[in-house]
Amino acid sequence: MTQVNPVVDSGASHCWRQLHIIAGSPEKTCARAANLLEGDRCVWVGRCPPAWAEKSVLPEKIGALLGQEVLNLIFDAHEGFDADAFAIAAGLVIGGGRFLLLVPPLQQWLDAEQRFLRRLARLLEKITPEPPPSKLPASEAPAVATDEQVQVIEALRHVAHGHRKRPLVVVADRGRGKSAAFGMAAATLLAEGGRTVLVTAPRRSASLALFRHAALALPDVREHKGGLELGDSRLKFVAPDELLHTLPGCDLLLVDEAAGIPVPMLEKLLLHYKRIAFTTTVHGYEGSGKGFTLRFARVLDRRRPQWKKLLMHEPVRWAADDPLEKFTFRALLLDAEPAAVSGDALPDLHGLVIERLPRDDLARNESLLRQLFGLLISAHYRTTPADLQHLMDAKNLHLWVGWLNEQPVSAMLVAREGPLPQVLHEPIMKGKRRPADNLLPLAVATQCGYPEALGLHCERVVRIAVHPVLQRCGIGSRMLQSLRDSAPRRGVDLLGSSFGATPELLRFWRRNGFEPVRLGFRREASSAAHSVLVLDSLSPAACKVQAGSRQGFQDRFALQLAEVFSDLSPELVQVLMQVNDSSGPLLSPADLAALRAFSDGSRQYLDCLGALYRLALHQLAAGAEGTEILVLKLLQKRSWQDVAGAMGMSGRKAVSKRLRQHVALFLAS
Repeated sequence: MTQVNPVVDSGASHCWRQLHIIAGSPEKTCARAANLLEGDRCVWVGRCPPAWAEKSVLPEKIGALLGQEVLNLIFDAHEGFDADAFAIAAGLVIGGGRFLLLVPPLQQWLDAEQRFLRRLARLLEKITPEPPPSKLPASEAPAVATDEQVQVIEALRHVAHGHRKRPLVVVADRGRGKSAAFGMAAATLLAEGGRTVLVTAPRRSASLALFRHAALALPDVREHKGGLELGDSRLKFVAPDELLHTLPGCDLLLVDEAAGIPVPMLEKLLLHYKRIAFTTTVHGYEGSGKGFTLRFARVLDRRRPQWKKLLMHEPVRWAADDPLEKFTFRALLLDAEPAAVSGDALPDLHGLVIERLPRDDLARNESLLRQLFGLLISAHYRTTPADLQHLMDAKNLHLWVGWLNEQPVSAMLVAREGPLPQVLHEPIMKGKRRPADNLLPLAVATQCGYPEALGLHCERVVRIAVHPVLQRCGIGSRMLQSLRDSAPRRGVDLLGSSFGATPELLRFWRRNGFEPVRLGFRREASSAAHSVLVLDSLSPAACKVQAGSRQGFQDRFALQLAEVFSDLSPELVQVLMQVNDSSGPLLSPADLAALRAFSDGSRQYLDCLGALYRLALHQLAAGAEGTEILVLKLLQKRSWQDVAGAMGMSGRKAVSKRLRQHVALFLAS
């Protein structure tokens, strides 16, 4: 058997990384950076790299460097501070390395309009230079894996060889060696011979460390078609969408950086692959793993109750208490937490106070900022560092806070949009103009076909976050009710929101008076769900727009189901098509006669297709139960075999029999 040698990078883990703040003009800071580096190679992140920089990358393109390790990195913030890019850049620098942050004179940021920059400048003023690290070894040398990594490797061995349906979730901050541990564990499996280990991640680059450490542990391994092969064993990367489409077999599936993959996709992988493990970053550049873990844990509890969670704390790529990591966490609030709230008993919501909070209060109160951003992190698994900038500085954004016992327990971000100048209406409708920060009126005008929306005062709910301990207590509904009750005083005509559609979320919004008027044709990358637009009208003009948009959606959606929405879940279709104020389309005497003939078997399915189609519309509008078969066959036009598979039935005869029974029950009611 091939010898497996688990290794991690030696030397770097014993060193801090230096953080240098260089303030001044672009020319002076560049010159000072060059003097500090003394000719050492570096990566420059910014728009105007000097000729002496070995490699340069634009802030928005820095994701291309993920999986690489950098000894010296210069982050040029003279033309703006990109929080997401900064978070990625900080994680690239290894122990003993240097991170040079070039900024304008700090007084310039202290005087800026942006609250985020003013806060950042105050934090930068407090930084004192750290002592230089010990010299890094000249070359990488093998070292024994850390105790935590050994624990992960052993846990993965149990996933691969022990009882099935017992997935592992490894949770850690960046630099803790979780991907390296997965790579070492994969190497031990490959060495057994005849093994196939598959790896998936949001991007191939996110799994580079995993593959690198698998290769380091197996001297005889060879690279083949982007994967690794050792005899008849192989380690291969497969993108998440391809994996779900082809469902290739394997002995173990490793999901790296799972927080970057939508939970519905992860759930499908979880159900198909009986031996599977996940890693996720707690405080990451792609979104907080905290919100993800809370959400995915519910799925795991329901689907795989014997799942196991491991935490990794000890840094591997740099020393503990690293100055750069500490500053990154503080500046970007990566470790922000909501206020401590007891969940021992149901709260008395009579004391809930909801108010619109001036965002200047956030700039003055760091503790409150941390608690509110912690709420947003816990409620949404794709909250990124850039969302902190948006929270503090987006010009058309308003912040609502729910207080309970003087603690912030809920937050709601609301964007003020419209009305747009009349001179822009025609160019907008012709597709020649698309003014920023007006998502709601633009969508209603151009996609729903109601240009009148361009002249309305709109407010769009961007996000609602409720403390994890207090969810499902009605606080979110109270937040929306406060927004609606106070809207007339602000002259608001139309409220709305756009989000990834799930049956649970749609029921929440519909209970609060918001009606769906459009479903996006493509699934969102962040949620793997179709984006739905919901509206709630407050003025006569807005009522006309909402009613027309809703009716148009009902007319189109039934036909779209056989085109772009044929794979939509019947449960979601049911929630979207239910009508609140009527029983839907009426059935004619001829329809009823055709349905009776179909139910008793005297007429065939195709001869009664029109009546069956109208029955589907009628029952879905009325919110009738047991309509899954109508959605699958009559509206989505799936094949008899597909319907049988979706409903767990044997074939066409069984589906046809069930359909006749459904019609008979309707006629008897």
